[in-house]
Amino acid sequence: MVSFLAAAQAAHGRHAERRGFRATLIRRTKTANINFTEAARQSHHRLSMLASRRLDAASSHMNGKTPLRMDGDGGAYDMDFSIGTPPQNLTALADTGSDLIWTKCGACASCAPQGTPSYYPNKSSTFSQLPCSDPLCGALKSDKLATCPASGAECDYTYSYGLEDGDTFTQGYLASETITLGGAAAPGVGFGCTNVSEGEYGKSSSGLVGLGRGPLSLVSQLNAGAFSYCLTSDASKASPLLFGSMAGLSGSGVQSTGILTSTSSTFYTVSLESISIGSATTPGTRDGVVFDSGTTLTFLSEPAYSQAKAAVLSQTNLARAPDRDGFEACFFEQSGGGGDPAAAVPAMLLHFDGGADMTLQLLNYFVDVGDGVACWVVQRSPTLSIIGNIMQMDFHVRYDVDNSVLSFQPADCESLQGSAASVSAAPLVAKFQGILLLAALHFLYAAFQACS
Repeated sequence: MVSFLAAAQAAHGRHAERRGFRATLIRRTKTANINFTEAARQSHHRLSMLASRRLDAASSHMNGKTPLRMDGDGGAYDMDFSIGTPPQNLTALADTGSDLIWTKCGACASCAPQGTPSYYPNKSSTFSQLPCSDPLCGALKSDKLATCPASGAECDYTYSYGLEDGDTFTQGYLASETITLGGAAAPGVGFGCTNVSEGEYGKSSSGLVGLGRGPLSLVSQLNAGAFSYCLTSDASKASPLLFGSMAGLSGSGVQSTGILTSTSSTFYTVSLESISIGSATTPGTRDGVVFDSGTTLTFLSEPAYSQAKAAVLSQTNLARAPDRDGFEACFFEQSGGGGDPAAAVPAMLLHFDGGADMTLQLLNYFVDVGDGVACWVVQRSPTLSIIGNIMQMDFHVRYDVDNSVLSFQPADCESLQGSAASVSAAPLVAKFQGILLLAALHFLYAAFQACS
């Protein structure tokens, strides 16, 4: 894949020089085969958790950092990565709505889910536990997510969620390890080594890679400054996840809006000013909207939801179908040679602060739920508004963490997958820099000899 130059800093491999590197995202199930009953259930669970975490953050008490309800049929995205030396291959959920990187550790007989690979610290030469005095442990303790024994030698974390249908939690200790993405090794990354967990984690995941704005996220620990992804609508193909200098947008159609930093230290929240649906313009959300890769559906709070739904219902020239699974704007799809079905559905356009307009394709806001029925992908939220991953498909979305700017543009995601040339560029640069350094040292030594 691609390598990147890294100069390890004192605190857990945060890199002094920002270089680009690449990973890939894989949808757990093909888009056409998403179980939207399951996707709706899981999306509502995740909505509740994200909303709860934002409220807890506002009251200076966090009871959770990671989403714990992601099943294989719900439309989430996994990323492959390796951890340790020699590398141990794992799969984890890539999540813009959380910060902590964590994985199941050891035999983990009390961990859910069973049957997915675990990371074994005793098989790695680069593993080390982080003490209570470590800054990353301090970040956990400040959110009341970690405790330390009297010796201070270990930083133990517990995330409790208290969902209505049973306790969901993960617990373990904080450690440091080399993480490899796309062939690029990043030493000294802080992560959670989980040894006990309960809840629904998904059928294929061994953990989670947090991509939020907090200090524990992969983005922050690599000092990448920015990252981007492009979720392809062809679920049989991988979607690129780009960091640092590789995460730039270029060409026409780039739209940018500011990230609201006052609402959360983790989430990527932007201001949704209004929504255009056909000939109607409806109001946006009062408290912004979160761009979230881990939620499949899109949610709008009131009154934005009801007014947008009314515009969809009044301008869609298809027969109404019964509501299902929280979808309240469903229609029977046209069949036979009755013209273009897309012409029967109004266009949808999101207007963000700063003049950024997101023109959606039909596949971004209408989904086939089976039985010849298509539904508007937006559902009602009692709290938090979220732009889910279906609405983000076929857009290159960039999160500029340093400057608090979110940008996007329509894109052919497959064209961003890169080439062999980009894979070898970083090591060549590293070798060239090494040659320059040796030449400079030789010059200084010769000058010193001449003066003496």
